[in-house]
Amino acid sequence: MHHTTSSSDAIGLMALPTLGMQAREHPCGMFDNHRDIGSPKRAGLRLRILLLIVLSIKGLAVAEERKAIESMEKLATPVTFTAIHSEKLKFDKPVWLSPVPGLTDTSVILEHRTGKAWLLHGTGDSARKTLFADWGEAVTDGPWEGLMCLAFHPDFSSNRRFFIKHETLIEEQRHTVVVEKRAAKDLQTDSRELSKQLFAVKQPADNHNGGTLAFGPDGFLYVAMGDGGPQEDPKGYTQSSQSFLGKMLRLDVDDVPEGRAYGIPKDNPFVDREPDKWHHEIWALGFREPWRFSFDAKTGEVWLGDVGQVRYEEIALVKRGENHGWNVREGWEGFKDTYQREGEVYVEPLLSYTRHLGASVTGGYVYRGERNPTWDGVYLFGDFATQQIYAMREDGGKVTWQREVGKAPEPPASFGQGPDGELYVVGYLGTIYHIDLSKSPLMP
Repeated sequence: MHHTTSSSDAIGLMALPTLGMQAREHPCGMFDNHRDIGSPKRAGLRLRILLLIVLSIKGLAVAEERKAIESMEKLATPVTFTAIHSEKLKFDKPVWLSPVPGLTDTSVILEHRTGKAWLLHGTGDSARKTLFADWGEAVTDGPWEGLMCLAFHPDFSSNRRFFIKHETLIEEQRHTVVVEKRAAKDLQTDSRELSKQLFAVKQPADNHNGGTLAFGPDGFLYVAMGDGGPQEDPKGYTQSSQSFLGKMLRLDVDDVPEGRAYGIPKDNPFVDREPDKWHHEIWALGFREPWRFSFDAKTGEVWLGDVGQVRYEEIALVKRGENHGWNVREGWEGFKDTYQREGEVYVEPLLSYTRHLGASVTGGYVYRGERNPTWDGVYLFGDFATQQIYAMREDGGKVTWQREVGKAPEPPASFGQGPDGELYVVGYLGTIYHIDLSKSPLMP
């Protein structure tokens, strides 16, 4: 799982301070803003010169200077959170929720460490849950590993195909695997008729395994992979074109060549590169721990929350072929240049926030419901450490509005979106909540 950030995650290389910033060296090797560096004018001049030098380093393409958010205005009337089931139906460390195609008013909920998948039928006092599957024997159990996600095939109601992502041990070595399975004819349980492994990625540590896999509006399967840990991506897997780690992959699970577990879409961005130097599955790269991403149900845009090292959390809009910078960059700053490539362009996050607002971002969804149309197009996300829920709008790659909109009753491990566009938060202590926006106008 993604919630591994702490003050003990030492940063080995200090990033350039912001212009005019007063700095103090922290025992972890990072800067905060308390000690003077000479006089303000001379410090500012030095920093401007250093900034020009850094920006001139070949291969490091940076646009305008932008700063991470340290505070956020609160919504005048916070959103409300309503549990959609009774206390007796609580789950054991749930991390995923999604509606089940072909079943009315039914969602699947995954338990992180037990490896169980449950169906929640209905809501409120009349809700009930039934066991969909128990994959506990195959799923390794640990604080940051386990069962992470489930994606239903776009034609699930007829072909019954679905895919899961989890950690497992192969010859005593930890791997992250994506596995195809098939539901029973009534769609109420795993049929156990099929268990086909698409791929297994060897993990260097027990954290930063990524989280989400989801079908895009184009019908292809997208898979987000973390850098594998332990901290700072010391081996440079994220920037390596020969590793799945730190990437978003795009797979074709319908047009599959003989002898292969999946196909590669012909328009993937790197299919024209030499196969012994580039994995053609790669759709985007440069992520540290992309625990949750989602597609905007209206536009198809990819929104992603990437958990930071110890300084910044990031929200990104991800496009085909982009490099989002880790571990060369973190937020809008340089991190280290060990794996920097000449001529590489690094895409900046849409939004970055500091430890003043949280320590472990959980990506969410763009609201497309009808209960409060004024929220249409607003992206909601949260922070696992603080339980705060945030909202933002963007236009042309720039944030145009942002607010702290409420505090979830439990740490938000994930979000969910119903068929009607309404949003839900998955509380890691066991409860699923509907996020009620109906009484919360966007502006005071």
